[in-house]
Amino acid sequence: MKILLLGANGRTGRQVLARALRDGDTLTAIVRAPDRLADITHERLRVCVANPCDPGALEQLLPGHDAVISVLGPRWPTRAASAIYYESAAAIVEAMHRAKVTRLLVTSSALLFPDDGLLARVLQFLVPRIVEAAGRMETQICASDLDWTVARTGFLTSDDKADYNAARDAMPDGAGSIPRAAVARFLLEEAKQHHHLRQVVGLSG
Repeated sequence: MKILLLGANGRTGRQVLARALRDGDTLTAIVRAPDRLADITHERLRVCVANPCDPGALEQLLPGHDAVISVLGPRWPTRAASAIYYESAAAIVEAMHRAKVTRLLVTSSALLFPDDGLLARVLQFLVPRIVEAAGRMETQICASDLDWTVARTGFLTSDDKADYNAARDAMPDGAGSIPRAAVARFLLEEAKQHHHLRQVVGLSG
């Protein structure tokens, strides 16, 4: 496939990038500064500097791609940082409509699932802006007519294991943390297999 990847320089994005190249896919990786991803070169990788919240910039890059994968997320749980969720979603949806590219996969937060557990309540109290911003992102994406899949994840780890469990509209039984490598595997497999079109999916390791 030919994939447009947003959030490519993050820890999850680099896992997506590495696995996609290993699988034979071609990628356009969107970064904010020219020195990002300078350590990675590949004949099937094109690195482009662009604002992921600018629909015009994204529209220019989209033609010819089969899918868009966004693993964008805030580095800090502040209101300004969390806005990347919904500001990028608005730009992505608009640009994809204009470019007539329909397949979209994004990562989101498992805290959006109903959960009366103590840990979930504590986390929702600690990072309310992330929960709110991720919810706004999902609302924008789910209201579109794109072929979207939303992958909600809990705590991400750097484990090399790529096994995952997935459930529709809920976290899998016994859900816990999940390796970023497993998230990357799900996103790339789902981009090709379309098992969860227009579905919200909970992922765990």
